Amino acid sequence: MKTAHKIRMNPTPEQVEYLKRACGTRRFSYNWGREQWEKQYQAYKLEQETVPEEQRVLTPPNAFALKKQFHQIREQDYPWTYQVTKCVVEGAFDDLKSAYDNFFAGRADYPKYKKKRKSHESFYLSNDKFTLGSHWIAIPGLGRFIVDQRQTTKDRGKLKRTLGTVNLAEKLRFVEEGKATVPTNKRNKRKQVLCESVKILGATVSCEAGHWYVSIQVEIKKQRPPTPALVVGVDVGLKQAAVASDGRRLENQRPLTLHLKKLGKLQRKLSKKQKTKDPETKRTLFSNNYEKQRLKVARKHQQIANMRRDVQHKFTTELARTCGVIGIEDLNILGMMANRKLARAVADAAMGQLLQFLKTKVANAGGDLFMASRWFPSTKRCSCCGHVKKRMPLKHRTYQCLACGLVIDRDLNAALNLLWFATEQLRQLHA
Repeated sequence: MKTAHKIRMNPTPEQVEYLKRACGTRRFSYNWGREQWEKQYQAYKLEQETVPEEQRVLTPPNAFALKKQFHQIREQDYPWTYQVTKCVVEGAFDDLKSAYDNFFAGRADYPKYKKKRKSHESFYLSNDKFTLGSHWIAIPGLGRFIVDQRQTTKDRGKLKRTLGTVNLAEKLRFVEEGKATVPTNKRNKRKQVLCESVKILGATVSCEAGHWYVSIQVEIKKQRPPTPALVVGVDVGLKQAAVASDGRRLENQRPLTLHLKKLGKLQRKLSKKQKTKDPETKRTLFSNNYEKQRLKVARKHQQIANMRRDVQHKFTTELARTCGVIGIEDLNILGMMANRKLARAVADAAMGQLLQFLKTKVANAGGDLFMASRWFPSTKRCSCCGHVKKRMPLKHRTYQCLACGLVIDRDLNAALNLLWFATEQLRQLHA
């Protein structure tokens, strides 16, 4: 099984400069490839329309050819790109290939340029270019970059070894059984995952709200625990984030609504910070106080997202460990977001994220997950007799069956219908 462990990094100010330069180099390489792809494609398209077939020489652009072309002019035109590890440029063109592949397959929009302060800052490290220790990671080129910035030659080799490592907040949680050590406290023991084998595939260094993280991608092999036989249906919504057919509920924490007043205050302060436009380059220049306030807004958004993600992780982990078969419903999230009266509440509930967590964890636990169509009448159908109502407005929180007289909570009724759907799918699967 392939998975990842995201760990907080604690770099020094000198190390942060290298990480920022690496992210900028990756963004520049990606944008260069994106620009050249468009130019070469336009030239290829013009040749296809104007030149006879036997005289055509141009081929459609591809990421491998663009990477080769970039390396040919890199030393002369962009020598500053050699100040960071070569994995940065290699990963940028891999990302460019994935972006166009997703576009041609219909999975994403046409690739756009990456903009500073707006795009997600990150870069990739291959598994043979970095070293992972107990609470540290050695990034290639980092020590040499800091030594060159200091412009010193004293004890040069010793400085490289010490400056190239970045402190990590915790160990890699995936440990081979023969190499496992007994943790000193219960919390670390609970977080440790014993595996038969652990193979590191790569790492991605990223920045979120001024904090640096490294995501270690690993391939592990471990025995799956016995799958429980419990079958449940799970209905997600706005008033209750999730309701299971066995009575378990996840309260909607509404973290955005809870912090909306504080977030609005921070954003109003941000709007008043100084911004000027350079008359020559036409670029917007931001003051230092603007950057400080922007970081406060970003960290407030990160806090809101972490609160929401925490409760969803705990709820879905419990369901995946205790239930062997789960029935859920496919939701039209984009359609619900189009309703201007419900858009903020739908975004605050993050129903799509909850369902995605459930899919991943049930698959890893060895269970079965059945997804009903978005047209399945889970809310309108009576869980007792099967009668389907014509309408069931959102304001009606109690389901009253007109056929058998059943009175039940609206969300619990939908969860019981999804339980019936999962049971039927399981019966047909083993028939």
